[in-house]
Amino acid sequence: MSAPLALRAVPILLVCALAAGCGGHAATQQAAKRPPSHVILNGGRLVDIGGGRSLYLKCVGTGGPTVVLEAGFGGNTDNWNGVQPQLGSTMRTCSYDRAGLGNSLPLSGIHDAAAEVKDLQRLLSRAHVPPPYILVGHSYGGMLVRLFAHAHPDETAGVVLVDAMGRNQDKRAVALWRAAPKRVRDRVPKPSAHPVVDGVDLGAGEALDAKVKSLGLTPLVVITRGQLIGDPEIAPPLQRPAARLWTRMQDELAALSPDSIHVVATRSGHFVQTFGTGQPGVVIRAVRAVADAANAHRPLWSCGHVFAGLAARCRG
Repeated sequence: MSAPLALRAVPILLVCALAAGCGGHAATQQAAKRPPSHVILNGGRLVDIGGGRSLYLKCVGTGGPTVVLEAGFGGNTDNWNGVQPQLGSTMRTCSYDRAGLGNSLPLSGIHDAAAEVKDLQRLLSRAHVPPPYILVGHSYGGMLVRLFAHAHPDETAGVVLVDAMGRNQDKRAVALWRAAPKRVRDRVPKPSAHPVVDGVDLGAGEALDAKVKSLGLTPLVVITRGQLIGDPEIAPPLQRPAARLWTRMQDELAALSPDSIHVVATRSGHFVQTFGTGQPGVVIRAVRAVADAANAHRPLWSCGHVFAGLAARCRG
């Protein structure tokens, strides 16, 4: 990751130069020639989405609704190794690499979230992965799945947001920085409310996401990391205000649907879906709860029921 104290690389995604730009590993721009689209790569394949472009797709399992896994900024299919095999044991589960990440070729010039959502739609269509979908988005990927669900409600069976980017996040990070003591502002670069990073216009994406006021009656589970304090790259005076803002934004995401659950993975860092510092079991339980509700055409069970026995705390 490239911006040291600028927090683009800090998992909490909040305070310094680019809150929205975190959520994955550094983008891999491979200069070597890619294999043709029929070649199998790490259990997946390259799918021609038209216009001379291909995206890498990895699907496992059978059964519906199909789970679509959307990684954070700079992330790829590897970010889902802690949950995709387990989910694939009971339902079809697909992860993919956005343009310029993992095994997918980059786009030239600057693009935004609208282009990435269109890419996903074309990918699913060209790969013959039919709806309905349960859309699971981590970090920046959470914004992308909200945009997809809002644009395609008839194709969306449910949404799971994994420590996802909040609404107007970067503008609010600027406000947080401005409210900090001068000695802190002198040490920490001012965030940008309209950032462009690695060819992605994040400001344009946030502007689109700000228009998403509701996801209707879509079953929705919001998962928030429990370890919000202590990130060494966030100036200590900003850590608690940043944590409060992060929690407030997660509560706002849960309000996008009346059929929602908000749970805190109490032992987890930002990458809730990974082994080690995360709690992939919480993500697996959330996705299965949404699938059960969608298949039975009923609301979600209570948060306490869904996450019983896990290190998790229900909110709301």
